[in-house]
Amino acid sequence: MVHGSMKIIRNLLFVINFIFVICGIALIIVGALGTKKDMTHFLDNKYITVPYILIVLGSVIFVISFFGCWGAMQENHFMVMVFALLVFVLMMIELAGGIAAYFYKGEVEDFLRMNMNESLAQQREESVKIWNFIQYQFECCGIDGARDYMKLNLKIPNSCCKDNAPCTETDAFQGCFSQVLELVKGSITIIGGVAIGIAVVELLGCMFALCLAHAIKKDQERR
Repeated sequence: MVHGSMKIIRNLLFVINFIFVICGIALIIVGALGTKKDMTHFLDNKYITVPYILIVLGSVIFVISFFGCWGAMQENHFMVMVFALLVFVLMMIELAGGIAAYFYKGEVEDFLRMNMNESLAQQREESVKIWNFIQYQFECCGIDGARDYMKLNLKIPNSCCKDNAPCTETDAFQGCFSQVLELVKGSITIIGGVAIGIAVVELLGCMFALCLAHAIKKDQERR
């Protein structure tokens, strides 16, 4: 009876580990998308580091999933317990990260406006390229409009108008702030949701691993 139930739990753990592999790849992809320059240019360090943390966590999950499969195949109590412990630690980190993402979401607006103002005023080469890209991509201009350039005694860039034509305040698009804010908040929501969703899957994996470890131990005691 113990052997039969152990086989079922082991198979379920294999399925969970396969899901872990997919989750690890998903974290790596989400993290990689979050490192794009146009995404991080207006963000401070605590937000910029989140995508890199996701990439690391995704890679760790990917490795741990193979560790769990090997422990289940060998019916090794120690390896399965270590797998359960590692998954539990990762789950807590991801839950904390997901909750923090939603918590900091409310603070985005103020520092985003401040950073956009600083970037526009500095007019560094990299900043100008990113501004032109955003203005062209979202059909917007400046932070609140073309007047932001005029206040700084700067020429309104052609990317502020349709067809990149010579641009005047009358022809310029509306400001970029609302669209960039929506993009950043949406990205934070995705990152937080993915982290919490994967943590739920990991909870199941941890429970199955503990059940398998218990079954292995009982089976060994019977021998």
